[in-house]
Formats: sequence, structure tokens, C-alpha cells
Amino acid sequence: WFYEHQHPINCTNKRFAIIQNYAWSGFGSTVHQIAWAFGAAIADNRIAVYKIPGNWLYGDCNSTTPDCFFLPITNCSIPSKVDGNQTITINAKFGHWSKSIIPSTFQNQTFNWYRVQIIFYLIRYKPETLAHVLNAISKQFQPSSIDLHHPYIAVYVRRSDKVRNKEMSRAFTLKQYFDLFDAHARQANISTIYINSEDEKVLNEFVQINKEKQGYYKLLNLTLPRNIVFGSLIHMTKQQRGKIVLEFLTDLFIEANADLHVGTLTSNWCRLVDEMRLALGKLIPFYTPEQIYRV
Repeated sequence: WFYEHQHPINCTNKRFAIIQNYAWSGFGSTVHQIAWAFGAAIADNRIAVYKIPGNWLYGDCNSTTPDCFFLPITNCSIPSKVDGNQTITINAKFGHWSKSIIPSTFQNQTFNWYRVQIIFYLIRYKPETLAHVLNAISKQFQPSSIDLHHPYIAVYVRRSDKVRNKEMSRAFTLKQYFDLFDAHARQANISTIYINSEDEKVLNEFVQINKEKQGYYKLLNLTLPRNIVFGSLIHMTKQQRGKIVLEFLTDLFIEANADLHVGTLTSNWCRLVDEMRLALGKLIPFYTPEQIYRV
């Protein structure tokens, strides 16, 4: 439905919303705020287009928009005139849905389902992005395809700056994550585990935990730079951030395809993973040690 709405045969008689002024925040956060802007455009029966050039922090190509990594959201060109009627602008820097207007086509669906469909549409990987992801996996995993590692659990531990900035009430150890799923994993005979985190200490924690579990788990992980958080990303060059985003998207691909997902509820990134999993038909809620989170 989104594709048909966004790709009309004739663009000349349509109403538009130009998405601009992206949030200065983490990758997962900006994607959710772009989704809000896109949803606002759809709710007003407008075709959403990205302003070019944009100011998306993570764009490493000339457009500086999500089009650098994802398929274009429309086949229509950006209107040359913003008149406040046929064409308006929407700032992509609001982190919440003050009112959830769902098109009549989806009235029988939940709001969460609708938001998931928006996210899935917005971040469809370009062929070049997907090729990079699959190549990165093939170089670091044995066997070289993620499909050959099922069933597996994906764990993402988020803490460090989230705790320092009081977005999380406290940090949780990797063991606290394991305590949530270990019994279920054994019941389901799942012993392969993918672990990622911005905190380099997490992999050392895994070594100790697995010793206590007599080496039950086989570890999958990517060799990536650690301690990459928003505060460090803003000091990188555009090209450096672009490389990091491709690493993020490789992680997203692996986590979204996992049989079980374990994450940090406070993290926009982990919620993004959960949304992608729901879009792929994976209905098991992710395990998290947190009971509440701050938006």
C-alpha cells in the first residue's frame, strides 16, 4: 500500500510533504522520528519526499538523506515551491506520536502494527547495502551464510552512555540477560548465540558466563569497533559515519533474522530490531531486563 501511494503513475496532481530537519540523535532515534514524519504525511494524504540535500547526520552520499542506504521512498520529484497547501514541510525531529491517525485501509490493525509497516518500508536496503551486509557476514561467519546458523539467539546489550545520560535507570550485566532466556534456549536446543554491544566488556563477560555453562553456547560475533555511541559519531567525518552505518545495518540484518531476540528496551536500536522482526513475521516478544523505558 505504501509503495503504491508513494509511486503514483502521475505525480503532477498530488499533494506533498517534504521531510526535512532531521533529529540530531542516535541512528535508531532518527529512524523512528523519520517514521513519525512519514506517518504524518500519510495521515494527511500526502506523498512524502526527502528534502535534497538533507541534513541527516548519517547520510554519506550527496543527498545526505536515508536514500544513501535505503531504497527511494517515492518516484516523485521534490516540488519546487512550498505553498503551505499542495506542498508543506514536516520536520523529522519529533520522537513521539501525539496523535495516531491511521488510514482507513488499516483501521482494523493496531497502531503498533502500522508503525512497524512504516519502519519496514522506510529502511528497505538498497542492493548495494544488502550486498555489503552479506559480504561482511560471509567474511566473518563460518559457515558464511546466516541462514546456515539457525536456530540462533541474538543479544544486544546497550548501556554505557545510556546510563551516564540517565536514559537507563542502571546498567545490566550480560548474566542478567542470560538469566531471561537460558532455560528456554536449552528447552528449544538453541546453542548458537550472536552477541553485540557498544560496550567492549560484554564479550569478556560472555567468556566467563560460558565457562560456567560448560561451553554450551557457540558464539557468533562481528569484529567491529566498540564504544561507538552518539557522542563519538558526531565527531566523525561523513565517510566514517557511513562506514559505521553499514556496520549497524549488518547487525540489524543478523538480529532481525534471529530465532530469539534479547535486547535493551530503553534502546531505540533494540526497538528497531524488534519492529523489523515483527515485519518479518517473528511474533515472539524480545527478552529484556527492563520493565520500563524513557522515550
